Amino acid sequence: MKKRKHLYLHLLTLCFLAAFFFVVPVKAQASSCRQCNRETKIGKYYIWNDYNSHSLRISTSKSGNGKVLAKPSAGRSIAAFCISDGSTVYYAENGAYNSAGNCTSYIYKIRVNGKGRTKIGKLKNSSGPKAYYKGNLYLSCFDQSDGTLIHTYSMSVKTGKAKRIMKNAAIQQQNGQYLLASPNSGAVIPLDLYIYNCKTKKQVRITKKSVSANIVGKKLYYAECVKDHGTNSTFRIRSCNLSGKSKKTIKGTLNASGIGKITSKYVCYYIYKNYGGYRYYRYDFKSKKAKEISYSSYSR
Repeated sequence: MKKRKHLYLHLLTLCFLAAFFFVVPVKAQASSCRQCNRETKIGKYYIWNDYNSHSLRISTSKSGNGKVLAKPSAGRSIAAFCISDGSTVYYAENGAYNSAGNCTSYIYKIRVNGKGRTKIGKLKNSSGPKAYYKGNLYLSCFDQSDGTLIHTYSMSVKTGKAKRIMKNAAIQQQNGQYLLASPNSGAVIPLDLYIYNCKTKKQVRITKKSVSANIVGKKLYYAECVKDHGTNSTFRIRSCNLSGKSKKTIKGTLNASGIGKITSKYVCYYIYKNYGGYRYYRYDFKSKKAKEISYSSYSR
């Protein structure tokens, strides 16, 4: 039972990561900390969780194995997510899972030179830090009773005290004091979309039918599902400010199978053609025209 529940939570994490990176790019704009991964340089370093060596690694080069920055304590594993400002790294270690499928997560900080490793605090079922704002970490944690749900917690770096700030909402993106969040899902379906203000500690629901969203500068661009037709559906593209106000429809009707990246200038989408596979397009807001693009351009 223990191994089965552990595997179940692990598979849910993989589904969450797949949806997370495919539908909405995760990045921290105008923030002191950014998400660590093998492709992102933060300050002078690339920092990543290496599953093969079961360690947190660091390198000044985008290629190669780098060197070990931190290894988990005995009986623990390093959680999926970590963040850094280029001088300090915040990460989590997960202990063994119990019979209910839950574990204790230990949150740490360490300097990029490998020194000063310090435990900040602990909580249950965390996949690691996702954002940072003025002395507080923001972490995703699986529900202790329902592993399909992910909640967001804040934790004081100074005291280690943690509390849930968003129920059934995981951080997708950060811009300064604003966190973009939506429920965990392994499928591309309409979902609630929220903006959380770390400064005021208030959460605003932007829409109940979001399929893609992206913060660009001081604006949020998002796609809503207007009508589900099965293979191909009708969407609309909208924008608003980061407080959730001043909503504006940019493209009222867009027929597609799914929506990809949205920027201030264009939206990418794809259409399933019978027996012809998927075709990918980019619609330009200024010219109000769409053109076919390659999959590599769509996923870029």
